[in-house]
Amino acid sequence: MKTISAWLTAASGIIAVLFIFACNKSSSSKSNANIPPGQSQLSLYMGDGPIQMDSVFIDITRIRVEVDTASTTNTPDNPDQWNNNYCGWGRGPSNSSIVWDTLTITPGIYNLLALRNGTDTLLSSSLIASGKVLKIEVSLGSSNKIYTDSTTSYPLVIFGPNNYFTINVSRTNVDVVSNNEFKLWLDFNLSRSIIFWNGQFYLDPYFTIFNDMVMAKIQGTVLPFGAGALVTAVSGADTLYAIPFWSGQYEFRNVPAGTWSVSFKGMYGFSDTTISNIVVDSAQTTNVPTITLHK
Repeated sequence: MKTISAWLTAASGIIAVLFIFACNKSSSSKSNANIPPGQSQLSLYMGDGPIQMDSVFIDITRIRVEVDTASTTNTPDNPDQWNNNYCGWGRGPSNSSIVWDTLTITPGIYNLLALRNGTDTLLSSSLIASGKVLKIEVSLGSSNKIYTDSTTSYPLVIFGPNNYFTINVSRTNVDVVSNNEFKLWLDFNLSRSIIFWNGQFYLDPYFTIFNDMVMAKIQGTVLPFGAGALVTAVSGADTLYAIPFWSGQYEFRNVPAGTWSVSFKGMYGFSDTTISNIVVDSAQTTNVPTITLHK
């Protein structure tokens, strides 16, 4: 394996954090007058942490959000807010401020492997009750399928007794556009969601919620076109995966700050290569030098 060491630092990351904070502070001080009183607009995007398969089709039937109407997005998080018996900020069972709102979506089958390298899809832009979003619940249908190549497919059986999965939402996960407009990004991590056991593929969804406006990215290009490299980024116990497009372009999103190594596993007889000591600061995009694999 060939190893290339490169220190990629960017002091502009600090400036970017301050700029985003200032923008969020400015925008969140006002409201969208077109949104009815007592309601907020929530936009939910979905992307994919990929897996080495041809296609993965997921059947999404419903998405709901849990909202505490006695809180706001600025209300500090506390561990109790994600308990199933939580009644709301300063509330009890007799005056609970917890509501569930169903988002307006287009139910259907989504090819998650088309949503990689920074590509996402807008799942919903819906009006919900004003307050603090605590949880997102995603319900799946039975038409889940995985293609190991362009013609060979297998059913994806939902693992466990329930067809719905709940994700906790922290205050920092939410992009505050204004006092009544918010954005969230849902990462469907396929590499941690698909299990092959006893001749059967199982789906045990692993979701991550993040704010794409304040999380770092790593991006670059691996050549030659169509080399089919699997790109892996590692920092301590954190491992991220990317499958480049045919053009060789790849991107990691929701990257924690730290020092990373990015490895390129060659396919079709191409050699492996690693770039080490990639320093990532929060709220910035780190560009990795273009890598050319050789046979």
